[in-house]
Amino acid sequence: MLPSLKWNFVLVFVVYLRTVNSQCRQSYITICDTFEDFRNLNDTENVSDMMIGSEDGHTNMTTVDLMKTLQLNKFHKLTTLMIVRAINQLEITEEAYECRYEDLSLQHLILYGNILKTVGPYHFPITDPLKRLSLVNNQIESLQEYAFVNYDIENLDLSDNLLELIVGSSFPLRRSTKVITLKNNRLTHIEPESFPETLETLHLDKNKLRYIQDEVLQPLINLKVFTLSHNNLNNLPKVKHMKQLVSFDISNNAISTIKKDTFKNMKNLKFVDLSNNRITDAMIFKWIYTPQKQPHLTVSLAFNRLKELNVDGVVLQNQTFVLYGNPWDCDKWRDLKIKLGGQESECDKKISASNEVPYCINYNTDDIAAGDIPAGMFEPYIDRMHNTIKNNVKAAGCVLQEKKYEFLFPKFYVCLA
Repeated sequence: MLPSLKWNFVLVFVVYLRTVNSQCRQSYITICDTFEDFRNLNDTENVSDMMIGSEDGHTNMTTVDLMKTLQLNKFHKLTTLMIVRAINQLEITEEAYECRYEDLSLQHLILYGNILKTVGPYHFPITDPLKRLSLVNNQIESLQEYAFVNYDIENLDLSDNLLELIVGSSFPLRRSTKVITLKNNRLTHIEPESFPETLETLHLDKNKLRYIQDEVLQPLINLKVFTLSHNNLNNLPKVKHMKQLVSFDISNNAISTIKKDTFKNMKNLKFVDLSNNRITDAMIFKWIYTPQKQPHLTVSLAFNRLKELNVDGVVLQNQTFVLYGNPWDCDKWRDLKIKLGGQESECDKKISASNEVPYCINYNTDDIAAGDIPAGMFEPYIDRMHNTIKNNVKAAGCVLQEKKYEFLFPKFYVCLA
C-alpha cells in the first residue's frame, strides 16, 4: 500500500471510530450512549423517540442537572425520552424556575436503572402536560416536600424503589393526575395530604404498611382502582367514602374481619379481593353488603381461615364468590353449598368436585386426608392444605389476575400464559 493511501485509510478509520463511539445513532429510536453525545446531537428537529444511556449498563454513569442538560426546546417532535443507567446523582446548578417548557410534544419521560437517591423540586424538566413520568427502579430513598407539585403529570410511577415515607404535598396537585403507583417499596408511613383528590388509580402493593390514617384517603372520592396487596395491614383502611370504587385489592395481608357496611355505597364495585388474609368471621357475607342494583360483583375470600359462613338473608344474585383454600367444616359446607345456589366460582366447583384436592376438614374426627391431626393442632395442617390447593389451582389455571383487569381493559384484554 502506498504511504499516502495508508494514512488516508487510518484517517478514515479514526473518523469512523469517533462516529461510532461519540455520536448518537438511529435504530428503532435515537440512542445516545452518554449525555455528552446527546449535547452534540445536531439533528434535533426530527427526533421523536430517544434513549440516553445503555440497556446493558456498559456506559459510565454521571452526575447531571437535567434542567440544564436536556434543553428540550430544541426537540419539537420528541414524544418519548428514556434515560437508562446513565445517572448516579441528580443536581441543580442553575435557577430552576427559569426552565419551564410549554407546547412541547413530550408525553413520556422514563428513567430506569439510575441512582437517584433523593428526588426534589425541579430535578426534572417541567413540561405541561406530561402523560407519564416513570421512575421505576432508580434506588430512590426519599422524596422531598413539593417534589412533584409543580408538574402536571397524568400517570406517575415510582415502583421498585427504596421509599419508606411519603411526606405531605410530594405529589402533583394538578387536576390531570389520575394514576400514582408505588409498588414494591419499603413504605411504612404516608402523611395526610399526600395524594391529589383527582386520583382514579392508586397502587400501594408490596410495601410494609401496617396502618393508613383516615386523613390520607379521605380526599380520594374519585378513586376507582385501589390496590394494597402484600402489606402488613391488620384492618381495612377507611374506604367507605370511595363511592366510585370499581376494584379493591387488599389480598395477602393480616385482615381478620371487616366492618359492617364497608362497601354499602359502592354501586360501581366489580371486584373485591380479600384472599390470603386471616378472616375467620362467619358473618363476613353480611358485612360485604352492596346494593342489589350494581354490576356483577366478584368477591374473593380464598385462602383465609373460614370454617363456616352465615348467608341467611344475604342477597347472592349477580355475585360470584371465590371460596377455595379455606378450612371448611365438611358437615357445614354441604349445607352452605346448597344455600350458595351455584354462586361459587368455576374453580371452586372444580376443586370441590375433585377427589385429589382437599376442600374441607372433618373436625369431628382425626381421620383427615392430610393425616391424623391431634386436637387443637389444626393450624399447621391448614397451612399445608393451603399449599396443596395453591399448587393445584395454578395447574388448573385458576387465577384472579384476569378478573382484575378484564373490566379495566375490555377492548384490549388478552390472556397471556
